[in-house]
Amino acid sequence: MELPERKIFTVTEFTERIRDLLEQKFPSVWIQGEISNLHAAPSGHVYFTLKDDAAQIRCVMFKIQTRFLKFRLENGLHVIAWGRLSVYGLRGEYQLILDTMEPAGLGSLMLAFEQLKTRLTAEGLFDVSRKKPVPPFPKRIGLVTSARGAAVRDMIRIIRRRLPGTHILVSPATVQGDRAPEEIKAAVRRLCEAGDVDVIILGRGGGAIEDLWAFNDEKVIRTIANCPLPIVSAVGHETDVTLADFAADLRASTPSAAAEMLVPDKRELDAAVLHLGTRLHIAMYNALESLFRSVQELMGRFYDPRRQVREHRMRLDELAVRLSRSMHRSLDTHRRDLESTASRLRPTYVSRLVESGKTEFNALVQRLCRAVGDVARNDRTNLESLSARLDSVSPLRVLSRGYSITFKSDTGALVTDAAQVESGDEVSVRLHKGMLFCLTTGKRDQPEDA
Repeated sequence: MELPERKIFTVTEFTERIRDLLEQKFPSVWIQGEISNLHAAPSGHVYFTLKDDAAQIRCVMFKIQTRFLKFRLENGLHVIAWGRLSVYGLRGEYQLILDTMEPAGLGSLMLAFEQLKTRLTAEGLFDVSRKKPVPPFPKRIGLVTSARGAAVRDMIRIIRRRLPGTHILVSPATVQGDRAPEEIKAAVRRLCEAGDVDVIILGRGGGAIEDLWAFNDEKVIRTIANCPLPIVSAVGHETDVTLADFAADLRASTPSAAAEMLVPDKRELDAAVLHLGTRLHIAMYNALESLFRSVQELMGRFYDPRRQVREHRMRLDELAVRLSRSMHRSLDTHRRDLESTASRLRPTYVSRLVESGKTEFNALVQRLCRAVGDVARNDRTNLESLSARLDSVSPLRVLSRGYSITFKSDTGALVTDAAQVESGDEVSVRLHKGMLFCLTTGKRDQPEDA
């Protein structure tokens, strides 16, 4: 077999040839998959892998393309991506260089809306505890809206119609497009620095979600949440919902509705004041009428004061008689008690008490002596009985009958078995009277059954 003419490539040349073929074959491709191994480099480029159930492919999206994404990339997110196929020569791996991307099954704007809402909710920016109260009678209202839109004209017209004396301060801003977030922030800041502004209305007419997107911008939401003044969100129509509605202190369905909510109607206030005045007049009349009737009733209860004086004089005489009788009875009682005490203190009476006490004392002493003697005799009898019982079990009493106790002289151990002693050992023998110190010359073991 004849071999073809050899063409030898370097690795770089062969990799470039493969890159050229792939880029020519796949200059543009749509691909769908799940994001995994997501990594954002310090340069701003994003690297990740698109995968499905059976395969995966490496992808890269450069910083300039990521700026146009309306949502955040996350692991596990299903996307549809568009780009071109290429080869990364340093690793010899093919990869997709992506230019754009959108969520699979969900619009990118809606996904970005939900992602930002979830993140800011977790931070607590939408908590009810952060909401500031809106003043019921604002004197100066700030408007953040387009200076040429219909919304600003409607709000000014309604405010002037409902309460003509209200001061209005318009801080214009673009409410649509790329410049809108920064201009809205600046407009809110100007109103905060102006001073004497009671409340701010952030207003815009209706439109598509793309037109209202400036009110979903994170910088605008944080500006609303951190604003020291209460803010009313009045963006779009009744069905339009933006993140500004969640961050604001109060939400209105439309700019016109916001103006009506904040400013009370002067005619309604006048009618309310008139109604309250009428109620106050009636209440005062009823109160005076009630007081008049009470005074008349009290006047009817009054009578001649001289009669009261006579009655008090008679009452005083009666009390004086009762006091005199009570004092006489008390003196008689004390006199009888004194006489009884004096009779008990006579010498003959005291002598009888002393003699009676001596007799009783001598009887008690005799009873005490007899009781002490009885206890002593009983204790002596018990002691003699216990001594006899103790003496009966004493080892010394056993020794008096001819028995002895043997100890080893060197250790003092009690000897109870001939096996404990060897020939030549010194032992001490305790007798009933005295001790014997002996030298063992022999021994004989006695069987246990002997």
